[in-house]
Amino acid sequence: MNVVAELPVNDDGPKNNSIGHIADTDTGSSNDAEHATHTLNPGGLNSELANRWLLWQCRMIADVITGCVFDINGNVLATRPARGEGFSILSDAAMEARQADHSFIKTEVTFGPSNGRLGDTIATPIKANNKTLAYVAVLMAPRPQSRQNVVLQLLQWGGYWLESLSQLSDGVHQEAGSFTQSLLVAVLKHSNSRKACMEIANRLADRLSCDRVSIGLRQGLVVRAECISHLASFDPRTQLVRRLEAAMEESFDQKTVISAPQIKSTGACIDKAHRELLTHNGSSVVSTFPLTGQQQIFGSIVFERSTNNPFDSDTIRWCEAVLSSVAPVIELKRFEERSLRSKAADSLRSSLTDLVGPEYLKLKMAAVFVAAILFLGSIVNGTYEVSAPAQVEGSISRVIAAPIAGFVKSSSVRAGDLVKEGEILATLDDRSLQLELKKWQGEENKLKKAYQEALAKKARTELSILRAKADQIDAELALTYQRIERTQLRAPYNGYVASGDLSQSLGAPVEIGDVLFEVAPLENYRVVLEVDERDMAGVEKNNTGEVVIAALPSTPIPFTIDQVIPVAVSGEGNSYFRVEATIPDHTQELRPGMEGIARIDMGHRKLLWIWTHNLVDRIRLWLWSVGW
Repeated sequence: MNVVAELPVNDDGPKNNSIGHIADTDTGSSNDAEHATHTLNPGGLNSELANRWLLWQCRMIADVITGCVFDINGNVLATRPARGEGFSILSDAAMEARQADHSFIKTEVTFGPSNGRLGDTIATPIKANNKTLAYVAVLMAPRPQSRQNVVLQLLQWGGYWLESLSQLSDGVHQEAGSFTQSLLVAVLKHSNSRKACMEIANRLADRLSCDRVSIGLRQGLVVRAECISHLASFDPRTQLVRRLEAAMEESFDQKTVISAPQIKSTGACIDKAHRELLTHNGSSVVSTFPLTGQQQIFGSIVFERSTNNPFDSDTIRWCEAVLSSVAPVIELKRFEERSLRSKAADSLRSSLTDLVGPEYLKLKMAAVFVAAILFLGSIVNGTYEVSAPAQVEGSISRVIAAPIAGFVKSSSVRAGDLVKEGEILATLDDRSLQLELKKWQGEENKLKKAYQEALAKKARTELSILRAKADQIDAELALTYQRIERTQLRAPYNGYVASGDLSQSLGAPVEIGDVLFEVAPLENYRVVLEVDERDMAGVEKNNTGEVVIAALPSTPIPFTIDQVIPVAVSGEGNSYFRVEATIPDHTQELRPGMEGIARIDMGHRKLLWIWTHNLVDRIRLWLWSVGW
């Protein structure tokens, strides 16, 4: 964070005569000098620097709604935008961070009109040397936990700069303090690391009266020159730049300050590249400092001077104090400028760290369990079964229809009753038939008398006519007897009444052909399945399965598919196919009309396919419907 500890402001240059060669005035802009001389609140931060830092952070973090920086007393040092939406939430969050003295993240915080908006809040104390110097709170759009942790890390990184500045004590460090403040304010104005490095190189070259200041940054396994003071561009293929990069790598690899000629404060080290730089570049004094960020060294900076202005131990300490504060700024800007590929790799690395770390153990165990189940499902076979509603029906049924037009006289059975072959189910009113029978019987008696008279007279012709009439009367009588017999509706075989109930219709008229009863045998049943059209693939004749009837849930009944009706039937919200199956063995409690659930054995498939194929098929159908 670009915040500074409480320091006495003194920009008159080093008081020690040994570093009197440092320029007495800062050649940077007068505006930056003015920022650098702002007085710090006791125990607090520079408001101008806090505002610039917060603005930069809000630009780095996507979808920031409001950000605030508070001093240790709870006073506002900076806010972006000014008193923006959710300011009271951030104030409370900073107070909680102050009381708990640690960072925290709150998700799905409500704010705005009628609390109709959601956001995430992050609050963290900024510490240096185990001393809290400020609190920062940010309200942003909701995001995954991994991205929340990245934001928290960016906010906490600022504390490293503060820690470096807090180490600026009296003596030489005090004199670096105000220059560092001015330099940090100027650097934060730039949008990228290259311009920031150029600003640092130019200001340090002017401040220390150097012939040249060069900054190199690590790129892969090597250090490449990023900028050279007061040069807008340079050719990296020149010998000068290659010698500078060799000197940078020499300091980078040894992780120490290297000066040529060597001085006591730097200690013994390998300086071959530095001596070559002195020999070929015409400089008299060269010092190279490693640039150290929060976690590692990421570059080097080379200072070159003439003979009459050598480096000494105090100048080395002054440079180390300044660079310890500005180096993290460059590191953060480079972090912001990462390529999409690098950001994706870092995000993956962070996710893997979260995955194998000790946090959220229960969630990780659940994830491992689910992954194991999916893995086993992809290699283990299981029985794939198609479920469908089913109903029991008789394999055959006989319709009992009205043989004559008439009226219902009586009924002795209703649907569901068991009947025996020849048992009377119902009778129709036969009074009209009885009258007709008496009529023909009377005609028969009359004809017999006439026949006797003709026989006595030996009238052969008349006898022939009477015989013909007698045959006609016999036929009518036989027909009438038969019709009277058919008024008694009888069961054609042993079975049960599948449908029909005339007990509530006594005396009702019926016409010839009206269906009065349906009788089915008890020995033969079939199961009719209603298979959803999405499950019809592979359903064919001779497939086997089991059906469980609702009335007999503990007795699975095997069946074999006998016929698939190749016509879809529209149902409630979907279509299905009728599939008929025979039941070779059945229990005596089974009755037509019973309903249950049938499962058709479709063979063996991978368990994962069995669990997911319905969902996959629906997705494929939807993609097809939208034109993909």
